[in-house]
Formats: sequence, structure tokens, C-alpha cells
Amino acid sequence: MDPEFQSLTLQLADAAIRNSAREIIERVSVLRVKKKDQETIAEMDQIINDLIADKSEILRIAQAYQDELVAQRISDEDVEFITANIIPVFKTLIESASADNPKTANTETMLKLMTPLLSVETVTILQLLGFNFRTAIGLPLTDLVGNAIRSRVPSDDSALRKLEMAREIVIYEIAKDPDAYARLGSLTSRQQ
Repeated sequence: MDPEFQSLTLQLADAAIRNSAREIIERVSVLRVKKKDQETIAEMDQIINDLIADKSEILRIAQAYQDELVAQRISDEDVEFITANIIPVFKTLIESASADNPKTANTETMLKLMTPLLSVETVTILQLLGFNFRTAIGLPLTDLVGNAIRSRVPSDDSALRKLEMAREIVIYEIAKDPDAYARLGSLTSRQQ
């Protein structure tokens, strides 16, 4: 479960426990037994204020749930936009690949089969069944692109590793040459 949903669920459970009928009845029963009018009125006011505050919190939580669900849902206009723009891109990629590879006929068949899946009706049905396109497709695609970009950018770690490997190679070369090893030994003993 999404951490945001977990947090909202815990807040909702906490508010529900505070507002359980048994809890309110017990508090009112205790006040009736006391029979102190001013204290009873003050406690009743406190109970009412707590209930109003908890109602506001529950409404805020409900709005947050709704916002989270709306953020995960792809609108009909978005599906139409995606369909209108992604299918032609796929067709262009397939056509360019088919010039180089005769095995792309199978890919064209797959595209023809996939096109109806990218319809407003299909996406709506899948979302009603609980499928989250943004999580299922968007996040892995984002990770894939991010990893591709990171793999192309040289990192400081790789440059450092290359330098360390070069140093190790030089040390092994020095170790193989007795004269060079003796000179290195005399240099390091002078520095100490």
C-alpha cells in the first residue's frame, strides 16, 4: 500500500476510535452521575468541540483520499491524447526497424493487437477494476529511462576506480622489476 494511503488510513482509524458511540456514551454517563451543572455543561461543550474537530479531520482525510485516487486515474482526454500520439510513434519505429529486420512482421501484428487496448473504454474498465497505469507503466518506465541516462553519464566513482586500477597495475609492474622496486623502497624510506 502507498505510504500516503497508509498514513491516511491510520488517521481515519484514530478518528473513528475517538468518535465511537460507546466512547461518547461513557463520557456522557460519567457527566450525568456527577450532577454538577457547570462542570457538566463544560464537559458537554468539550465533547461537542471534539466531535466537530474530528468531523473536520475526517473530511480532510476523505478529501486527501479523493485527491490520491484522482491523481492515479487517467482521464478520458488523457487516454485519447496518448492513443492519438503513441500509436503513430510505435508505427514509425516498427517501419524503420522492418527495413533492417524482416522479423518485424510479428511486431506489427502485436501492435495491431495492442491498439484496441489503448482505448478509452478499455482503460476505464481496467481502472474500475483497480489497475493503476501510472504505477504499473509510469514508474517502471521512469526507472528505465533514469537508469539509461545514469549509465551514459560517467560518474566520479568510475573515474576513481580507473585511477585505482591504474595505480595497482603500476605497483605490479614495479614489483616485477627488482631495480624499480629498490628505488621505490629507497624513496619511501627517505620520506619517513
